[in-house]
Amino acid sequence: MTRWGWRTAWYGATTVLWVAVSLSNVQGAAPQAPATAASATYQTVYNGWKWWHVYCYRCHGVDANGTTTAPNLTDPALKLTRAGFLKTARTGVPDTAMQGWSKLLDDKQLGQIYLYVKARTDKVLPPGRPDEIGPGGGPWVPPAGWSTR
Repeated sequence: MTRWGWRTAWYGATTVLWVAVSLSNVQGAAPQAPATAASATYQTVYNGWKWWHVYCYRCHGVDANGTTTAPNLTDPALKLTRAGFLKTARTGVPDTAMQGWSKLLDDKQLGQIYLYVKARTDKVLPPGRPDEIGPGGGPWVPPAGWSTR
């Protein structure tokens, strides 16, 4: 082979190798996982946490543990049901500091707050931001079998 023949062959082989490695990286990459029940639950709890920190934490505490102004909503003795929580959050409690939030929050948002409080009550969600308290400081992972009802 001539000097140009070896150089051409070497560039050709290098190009083929580069393409093969590039394609194997693409084919070996983890596929984008479809939305799962766990990720939907995480997103609902995370949204509830965000709403909590806009409207609720001033009275009920940063992690729903209560203050001198409002009760600890993570106390299992309260036996908070979804229906009871939504009714109280919508209409408030007469003659107390608990106002109704139906003018500012719709039922979806109130349901997200409920799920956040339920996760804290069931002790499946530790204190802190749900996007920072999971494995390796990442997002929280809802435990398998945890009931969101």
